[in-house]
Amino acid sequence: MKAPRGAVEEVHERLLLDALRHELAVINTGFFHGGLVAPVLCLDDAESRLAAWDSIHRTVTVSRAFVRKSSWVAVREVLKHESAHQYVDEVLDIHDEAAHGDSFRKVCLDRGIDPRAAGIPTAGVGANEARDVDVERVLRRIEKLLALAHSDNANEAEAAANAAQRLMLEHNLAALGRPRRYLVRTLGTPTSRMHAHEKLLGVLLSRHFFVDVILVRAWMHDAARMGTVTEVSGTPENVDIAEWIHAFLLGAAGRVWSEEGRRRGLAPRERLPFFAGFMMGVADKLAKEARAQVERGLVWVGDADLRRFVRQRHPHVRHGRFGGGARDSHAAGREAGRNVVIARPVEAAADSRDRRLPPSRPG
Repeated sequence: MKAPRGAVEEVHERLLLDALRHELAVINTGFFHGGLVAPVLCLDDAESRLAAWDSIHRTVTVSRAFVRKSSWVAVREVLKHESAHQYVDEVLDIHDEAAHGDSFRKVCLDRGIDPRAAGIPTAGVGANEARDVDVERVLRRIEKLLALAHSDNANEAEAAANAAQRLMLEHNLAALGRPRRYLVRTLGTPTSRMHAHEKLLGVLLSRHFFVDVILVRAWMHDAARMGTVTEVSGTPENVDIAEWIHAFLLGAAGRVWSEEGRRRGLAPRERLPFFAGFMMGVADKLAKEARAQVERGLVWVGDADLRRFVRQRHPHVRHGRFGGGARDSHAAGREAGRNVVIARPVEAAADSRDRRLPPSRPG
């Protein structure tokens, strides 16, 4: 017999259900033009499935274990899947097909919904296949170059980092027009407040590392409320690289602040402006290198297929601007960012001793 839920746990569960209802309402508006009548929503202790639509009782049931263990990206994808089942049952009024029959699959295909309901958003060819041999070869070269960027020789480190960036560009230019697989991953954990430097880092990744980055709402389990997290979409290799760069730059900002803040006598309140300036300085450096690549005839015009993939997942994305500041700490951070050499995080390199890349993971 299961122990009764405590009062705090019951409050948290009600808040979670409210968040799930809101997510279903957003899905209804964005993917089904508001054509669904809100179902009854509940949680259960199922371990063998993620969620289920019950057409008789008009209920969407979600596994507590799934919500606890998974990213909100995965939860959102599963809610889309169950909403597609509801659409087939109640709007199309089709009841004589298998649950995942032709009508269901067409509804998912038309809306960019994963019909497998694995909670892992992917699209394109080869979703269950190993990476292409050529892709693996390029990734090994990029990984080695980013490892060289840790060199104590400043010229060698800079040359390695620039060579890695150029190789990424050449790889992505060569892949344009080919069928490619895209996936989605969240970077970091949801937070109640996304600071300027974290937003600027997302913009930097989107502009220079061949991924699409947006800020999405996500459930914070400890706080029992919604927060914000960075979501990155792209090919598996580009998402991996973007994750490395994200971790490296956040760590580098902290290390440089410790050194520069102490040397310049900056107050603790200047830390966030310094971080924002640091990310803008890194963006300045990458933009300069991008201009050099254009002069060599390497021009990146963007990935239209990736844009369509993201647009299908988020039909109502809003774009914002993130500026800097005029404080001395901001200027100091920007100067430091212009001098940083981008490399793979040391801990990531250490973890890859016996494998070429970190394994892909849900969300």
